[in-house]
Amino acid sequence: MTEDPRSVILALAEHEEAMSALYSAYADAYPDVAGLWTALARDEHGHGAMLRSLVDGDVDVASFAADRGFDLADIRADTARLANLARITPAAGFPLQEAFRVAIKLEDSLIESQVLVVYDNDPPEVVKVLDTLRDQTEKHRHRLSERFTTLGA
Repeated sequence: MTEDPRSVILALAEHEEAMSALYSAYADAYPDVAGLWTALARDEHGHGAMLRSLVDGDVDVASFAADRGFDLADIRADTARLANLARITPAAGFPLQEAFRVAIKLEDSLIESQVLVVYDNDPPEVVKVLDTLRDQTEKHRHRLSERFTTLGA
């Protein structure tokens, strides 16, 4: 089944916003590294806004959704999982190392999923957003991995 492209992009934006909420929860839970988590949360919120700009503007996003074979239910389920994790984080008492493991896995999964790969028939607006998201996601992964290494875990 082909998913509605606008719905897919909005769901992806909500996923980015759920990542932002999780990183914000981490900032509250781990004040010693709150600056890192806050910066990542701000970036993820911006990612959501970039994705929303594709549906708010007059951009043909049909090929974006069709070429990548998104499953809207899977995106929404993962978003719900992230929202739940953000909700329980303050009381859960997860070790800081676990927060880093989760965040690194999230950033890795975005890169490995190929969702950020540009296709030949992607409109320039989509290419610009995907290039920015891919670049920032790789930077996030690098920052998280570097900081995780310094934890001695």
